[in-house]
Amino acid sequence: MGRAPRGAPHFEERTMHYRLRENLSCCDVDGHLIFLDIEQDRYFKLTGTLEKAMRCFQARKDVDPTLVESLVAARILVETPNPPRHATGAASIRRPTCSAVERPATIAGQRIDMPIVLEVMALVWSTHHQLKTCALKTTLDDTSAYRDRKIGAHGDVTPAVAEGKLLQASGQFARARRYVPFEPVCLLDSLSLLRFLSRRCLPANIVFGVTPEPFAAHCWVQAGDIILNETLSDTTAYTPIRTI
Repeated sequence: MGRAPRGAPHFEERTMHYRLRENLSCCDVDGHLIFLDIEQDRYFKLTGTLEKAMRCFQARKDVDPTLVESLVAARILVETPNPPRHATGAASIRRPTCSAVERPATIAGQRIDMPIVLEVMALVWSTHHQLKTCALKTTLDDTSAYRDRKIGAHGDVTPAVAEGKLLQASGQFARARRYVPFEPVCLLDSLSLLRFLSRRCLPANIVFGVTPEPFAAHCWVQAGDIILNETLSDTTAYTPIRTI
């Protein structure tokens, strides 16, 4: 083949890459692909050819371009200039091995101080109000940003010291929560507990989990492999889909 004439334009073939849309999480549970859309505050599944296409995408296999376009049109995938690190966009979530709720010694003997009861009452009420008046994404972003600011300002706590303080603080919250006139709800209580811990510069996360049939969703507060506001058996029944 001859050389291209000098001065002729040079065209580079552009490789298109895709990733899971931001604020969207996915997990595979018993053969079902389940999605959590924080932005739209909903869970959903894919079926038929879209599910097959998504599984090929997760496995980094070739996907028919028309099916990729369908996944983009469905707001599952978005174009990105670089290959994504994780095809599914799923975060690595550590599986819990123990629960603070099932350690009576960490709660027994703690006094219920009125200032803590009032603090928990205010946190639960303000969180309840925000969940009623703001989008879920806004509430989660505000909570995680507040935690990150507090933890970032006091990042010198050793894991051993943090664990003891986490167990003590979660026990205080659980005892005070009984006096708050709101029905227990996993999202409300997890957000409130995370804020309670953040005020004390204690690191933790909210983990969202799902089960497929019948579908159910749940969330809890977790620090490392310790669950702080739920039993171990109740959380292991769910497959983690997102962590905040």
